Amino acid sequence: PCPDVSIIKDAASVTKFVPGVGRDLIDVVYEGKVVNTGGMCEYDVDDETGAGNLAVELKLTMELSRGPANKDRKADVSYFVGITDLERRVLNKQDFSGVVNFPGNKNRLQWTDEAVFLDIPLKAGQTGKDFLIFVGFGVTPDQLKFNRTQIEDTRRK
Repeated sequence: PCPDVSIIKDAASVTKFVPGVGRDLIDVVYEGKVVNTGGMCEYDVDDETGAGNLAVELKLTMELSRGPANKDRKADVSYFVGITDLERRVLNKQDFSGVVNFPGNKNRLQWTDEAVFLDIPLKAGQTGKDFLIFVGFGVTPDQLKFNRTQIEDTRRK
């Protein structure tokens, strides 16, 4: 089995604004949301010791929208993938990034990054179910605050 994958709620979306204090719709460079995760696993375990490695190929699909302040029709997207044990102790965290182009007159698209490869060392008897994978956008403290405000506003409605 593969580890369960969860999208961290506070980092499931990102809104990038132009530098400065403006936080109106016209200040939005892009907005993004993680919409899907998937992948596959491959075990390489020693028959005698039971220890080995679990190779995980993870795919993340994000929905991106170009904002009015986006003049170059690109989005510099950063996100992270973390691996924990079942007690949620972080064993490994990796940061990833990519540049997404909005072609022609497209202002909304889905982008899938299929280049996320993770190796999980296994002790004897361990399987993918002994680990958890968490994903989210690499948000700044201001973006995190904005996300939490949006989540609270949604709960109040």
